[in-house]
Amino acid sequence: MNLASRLFLALSLAPLVLAQTGNYQNDVMALNPLGFWPLNGNPSDVSSHGNNGIVQNNAIFTNVFTSPVEPQVLVVNSAKKQFVVVPGSSTLFNLGGLHALTALAWIKTSRQGGDDLPILGKFDPATQTGWAMTLGNDGGGNNGPTGGQLALVFLVSGAPTLLVDAAMPKNDGAWHLVAATYDGSGSASGVKLFIDGLVATNAVVNVDSIASGSILNSTPLTIGATTDGSFQFEGNISGAAVFGTALTPAQILQLADDAATARAYLGQFAFGGGWYSAIYFTNISMSEVSFPLTFHADDGTALNVSSIGGSSKTITLAPGASTVIEAPNVGDLKQGWVSVTVPIGVTGYGVFRQSVPGIPDQEAVVPLSLAGGNIPMVFDETKYIFGISIVNPGNQSTTVTITATDNTGTVIATSSPIVIPGFNKKVDALRNLPGLSGIVGKQGTVRFTAVGSNVVVLGLRFNGSAFTSIPTQPQSQILKFIGTP
Repeated sequence: MNLASRLFLALSLAPLVLAQTGNYQNDVMALNPLGFWPLNGNPSDVSSHGNNGIVQNNAIFTNVFTSPVEPQVLVVNSAKKQFVVVPGSSTLFNLGGLHALTALAWIKTSRQGGDDLPILGKFDPATQTGWAMTLGNDGGGNNGPTGGQLALVFLVSGAPTLLVDAAMPKNDGAWHLVAATYDGSGSASGVKLFIDGLVATNAVVNVDSIASGSILNSTPLTIGATTDGSFQFEGNISGAAVFGTALTPAQILQLADDAATARAYLGQFAFGGGWYSAIYFTNISMSEVSFPLTFHADDGTALNVSSIGGSSKTITLAPGASTVIEAPNVGDLKQGWVSVTVPIGVTGYGVFRQSVPGIPDQEAVVPLSLAGGNIPMVFDETKYIFGISIVNPGNQSTTVTITATDNTGTVIATSSPIVIPGFNKKVDALRNLPGLSGIVGKQGTVRFTAVGSNVVVLGLRFNGSAFTSIPTQPQSQILKFIGTP
């Protein structure tokens, strides 16, 4: 097997996806919520159930703290006992201990007290019974010095029958998508907590006795407090929703990808068996940032990286600081890709290297690319071989057609339709794809057109034992560089 063939077997390329804020509402609605309150200037429920909320104690909406998904957000002040109540919702959201549910919202905390702070829930403070997704804000223990620990809790007559929390404090004044899912199994093992689209792998089960009592009650759903304001969130809330099903990790990740940050994918991350990979980040902003980094195997399952002691890590960078995560060439080949929610002001890139006895190490830098439905790439098959990776980072199947034109703009080849399932990829030599043999010996441009989910494309040019990456950008991003006509 030649070097080029070995490289293709080890590549799993899935680069940067730029989120689009207008997608969040569409993607939430596509998942059939029981209730969805964008909180974009009003408390209306935009789901088909129409359970509109009512602001309490003059809670306001503002565009000063614009959320990643909505132009305006709800502002709640604990001293004024401000929140949103959803009357008429006592039946629809009365989900018992054996009913699946998902609660999610974008939150941005301000000053917090020392209580459990409801984000979204259906809890009767008179009987101390119900369910809620909260921040456990007491400092110390797993909460850290300032608190902010995400939790899902069921209570019956004041006693918890389910309590699962995540030791990842988020009372930090930054926007975060938080979500809690429960599969209705009657066990705490059916609970998953998510922060910024990623499952909290260090979640702790504190109480697991769901069968010991009913959480059903007659009170309405509330956003930002209990019905009497005795427990109160403080800060901003946006894009809140409740589902009668347990959303999948892929679905929640897609909702996080809809934020106005960027979801970056470093597809080539192979180590062992002759491979080394690394990923670099730099914070060029004027403030400290923290963001999650997760490593996935080619099929999307967790990829353990020994240098971080697991498959995920939260990176914190001071202004001007940088870091690198390396995976050395040790042991058998393991391969996959990396996902990261890149805050404004953070840049990054990947490096991969192959070592083959008898020849110098070959190394390439992986550029960050953007997802799109119309992506051009220049090719030169006169004396080089071009490989491509087409990645579908969405949760829906997509069909890609590749059209090749020569230097005069004349169409010389068109591929057969390539169907790529969600969260999957197609890797091959360009000339080997059905319908594209006519590019051999020619120069020109190939254009990738996707129908369904947008795709990400990265090219590799081989010249003997050497290789380099060929960056691509979707047509929409090119217009940002040259100006929209």
